[in-house]
Amino acid sequence: MANGKKAALAAAIFGAVLLAGVRSDVPTRAESKDPLTTADAVKRLRPFLNGGTATDDVTAGFQSAEDFVATLHAARNIRVPFTLLKHQVVDERKPLAAAIQAVKPAANASLEADLARSEARADLAAIQ
Repeated sequence: MANGKKAALAAAIFGAVLLAGVRSDVPTRAESKDPLTTADAVKRLRPFLNGGTATDDVTAGFQSAEDFVATLHAARNIRVPFTLLKHQVVDERKPLAAAIQAVKPAANASLEADLARSEARADLAAIQ
C-alpha cells in the first residue's frame, strides 16, 4: 500500500514538473497586443459575411479582432444571423456564451463559445 502511494505521489510530481510553465509564454488577455486590426480580419474573412456588408458596420463595437472573428464563427456555427449575435455581444454587452444562449437556447452555449474562440484564434494566427 505504501509503495502505491509513493508511486502515485511520484507520478503526480512528475506530471506537475512536465506541465509547469506550459502556458508561460502565452500572454494574458490584458497583456496581449492585437497586432491584427479588426478591419484586416474583415478583409481576409469576407467569405463569412454577406456580400454587401460594410466593414465599418460589421466591426463597430468589438473590443478586438478575436472578439469579432469569434462572434462571426459562432453565428455561422449555430446558424443564426451575425447581426443578431453581434447585437447581444456588442449592444447588450454579453459574453459570447451568454449571447449564444440568448439567441439559441437549445445550443450548448459554453461549448459553442469555446469552439468559436478556438476557430478565431486559429484563423487569426493563420492570417498574420
